[in-house]
Amino acid sequence: MLAAVGAAGCVDLSSHQSSVTLWDTQLTPAVGYPGLSGQAAAVSDASGTSVGIAIHGAASGAQHAWGLRFGNCAAPAQQIGSNADYPLLVVGTTGSDSVETHLGFSLTPGSLYHVAVRVSASDTSRIACGDLVAR
Repeated sequence: MLAAVGAAGCVDLSSHQSSVTLWDTQLTPAVGYPGLSGQAAAVSDASGTSVGIAIHGAASGAQHAWGLRFGNCAAPAQQIGSNADYPLLVVGTTGSDSVETHLGFSLTPGSLYHVAVRVSASDTSRIACGDLVAR
């Protein structure tokens, strides 16, 4: 399970005025990447959002960029934060990697967000996407 979901147990609710919202998604591969799978999760509260992502079935040695974005996979909008806010997914010999980051932006329940994985930092073609769902 992603560390972002596990982080929910570490949040001290007594020190925050707003509640914690958990979000998650299963990534759907783009055409041409049928063996790719993965998941992403986010924990959002008044201090920001921690996001974790894991991919499986990727090419060994690949370095995939990713990001949390407004909108959904069918109608994507602007990325939240800059590319520098998201560590690359550096795929090992097992075809997998996972990373996490913290953004100073709180997700709003009822709004649309998604996680997109791209070929690389320079090639923004999407290879997987998942619409985040609040739990």
